[in-house]
Amino acid sequence: LVINNVLNYPNPFVNYTEFWFNHNSSEQLDVSVQIFTVSGKLVRTLNGKTSNGGKIVSSLSRDIVWDGRDDFGDELARGTYLYRLRVQTPEGAYAEQTEKLVILK
Repeated sequence: LVINNVLNYPNPFVNYTEFWFNHNSSEQLDVSVQIFTVSGKLVRTLNGKTSNGGKIVSSLSRDIVWDGRDDFGDELARGTYLYRLRVQTPEGAYAEQTEKLVILK
């Protein structure tokens, strides 16, 4: 399993952002996005699945949308955050990548 072109758009964002990535799987994948402060505190975990992987060799996924709130529903302060995107096949193979995002609220 390979992922690449991991990004969130728009970035920076005010109201919401979508997490995008390319993958090489024809299976539906479990997706997890963990958002951290720059000091390493986990503030939000988003879980989902890719739409249909289909028969495409390299597929674009943008199935996870985030509104800038933490796990308790509170808006996060403006600033820079890190996120770790992890995808996993039903068989347990996984790939992950860490990137930055900026909130402008």
